Amino acid sequence: MSGLAKFSQSRLGAYSLVAALFLFVSGLALFLYGTRVETRRFRLEKLKVRAGRLLAANGRKPRTLKILHISDLHLQENDHKKVEFIRAITDDDYDMVVLTGDIFQFSKSFDFGPFLLARQPRLGAYAVFGNHDYYDYSLVNKTIGRVFRGMRQPDVRKDVSPHRRALEAGGFTVLVNECHVLPEENIFIAGLDYPGIKDSDLENLMKQSAGAEQLKLALFHLPWRLERLAEAGFDVVFGGHTHGGQIRLPGFGALITDSELHRSEASGLLSRGQTHFHISRGLGADPRSNLRLFCPPAATVIELTY
Repeated sequence: MSGLAKFSQSRLGAYSLVAALFLFVSGLALFLYGTRVETRRFRLEKLKVRAGRLLAANGRKPRTLKILHISDLHLQENDHKKVEFIRAITDDDYDMVVLTGDIFQFSKSFDFGPFLLARQPRLGAYAVFGNHDYYDYSLVNKTIGRVFRGMRQPDVRKDVSPHRRALEAGGFTVLVNECHVLPEENIFIAGLDYPGIKDSDLENLMKQSAGAEQLKLALFHLPWRLERLAEAGFDVVFGGHTHGGQIRLPGFGALITDSELHRSEASGLLSRGQTHFHISRGLGADPRSNLRLFCPPAATVIELTY
């Protein structure tokens, strides 16, 4: 081999080493940012929603509700900063607060339940449970289970009575395929349990509604059969579970949604017919997979006009 060839090969090896080192450092930097920084960049976002069905049907002056939507807290015993953020944003004059599942990651975090609300909202606070409330997931469930669906769900379903007690101690009304009616406000609120409600149960639930002019709200954790909920006549439905994808690529969107939703609908406001759905990015995730890029955790204040 000539001296020039040896020199060129040496330079190529050096460039390859520099490139590999650059990729390693960049990957490490993204990992540290995604796990240590962005997961703690809690945001409070705002949006406006108009319940078109009711606005078109009623001749009265429109009303507005101020609703705080929080989801996917995945509270751990050391989540004091997250709870401080939740208490700070709930220290406001809301008409309603809704919490859409995956609340307590471990039993020691039940202690936070009585302190999540800094103030009681005018029309109450409502919660539903999510899959992490009902199941403890192993690494096998979280990894191999994504390929082999039979291994995705743990065998044992937890008793959520302690979860309910912790939330009720903090002023939440927990709805498990149940409804809560506010007759003086003409509002119907349904809580749909994980993983989703059966058609017959949904029909029985909707029979408790007062009629066409009632504002119909629903809470769920997992986005599932949204068209069916629209057909049932809900005006606005609140959900979570997707975490907004956790990792979003500019110009592409969420890599996964872990649901029936397309990546373009991983979070935010979407519609089916005349029904609006708000899918929260949530404030946390399973601590073993809590990595976020271009998808900071968020709670949302919704001004609902109806």
